[in-house]
Amino acid sequence: MLSLILGGLNEIVFKRYNVKSRSRGMLISGVGVVWTVLLLLDLSIRGEALLFNSSTWGYGISAGISVAIANILLLESLRHMEVSLGSTIYRLNTIAVVLLSILLLGESITLIKLAGIGCGVIAVLFLYRQQHSDGLHATLKTGLIIVVVGALLRAVYGVLTKAGLLSGANADSLMLISAVCWIVSGLIYAIGIEKQYSITRGKLAYSIVSGLLVYGIVRTLVMALTFGEASIVITIANMSFLMALLVAVMLKMETLNWRKIVAMFFAVSAIALLSLA
Repeated sequence: MLSLILGGLNEIVFKRYNVKSRSRGMLISGVGVVWTVLLLLDLSIRGEALLFNSSTWGYGISAGISVAIANILLLESLRHMEVSLGSTIYRLNTIAVVLLSILLLGESITLIKLAGIGCGVIAVLFLYRQQHSDGLHATLKTGLIIVVVGALLRAVYGVLTKAGLLSGANADSLMLISAVCWIVSGLIYAIGIEKQYSITRGKLAYSIVSGLLVYGIVRTLVMALTFGEASIVITIANMSFLMALLVAVMLKMETLNWRKIVAMFFAVSAIALLSLA
């Protein structure tokens, strides 16, 4: 539940960051730095050491690159669509998690899971039709493609992390590798693609706030994955889009209408069904 709340707040931070033309790559890299510092401080306080084996390296690098690129794509998508749609599609990576868990982790498929997937698709269609009717067809299509790819990569991250833990990978080491992947991927994107790599007070402030939130998200998610099934843990964590919508409405970043309410109903139904599966 804590991961859910923090995730929703972080998506609002991402959206606010995009109000001005700032480098998405530099934000991701800055978050990675804050995440690394917090993890090392946490380890120092707990008096624990990092452990690296073949599973940790293999799953850690693969998962880290996946989640870093996923968040860069989420940031990009929020330039083209409202946070309610972008966040909902991104968090409905639950559907991909369920499918990947069946294929890679040997989890079973049931009628409840199929019903949950159906509700998730309906939720996205309601939000898509809302913005499509507002005359944002071209830019919306671009944002939609970007966020769907990001959602798939986010699902890959969750499943790879769970697979790594099952294979004996060290949880803290997985987190550190992911943080480093954020730093490197962000810099590559900022320097090689955006051509924007200056450091400003605004970028630092957003990096610190988002870094604190992301560290909390990852820490609680990894802890939950250590004890629970990927399809259930990630499904519950992905309810963060509801928090994102509520905060966006309170901050008057967007308005609430009947389509969004219906979409949220189906999205919650999808998550509830998948949680029960």
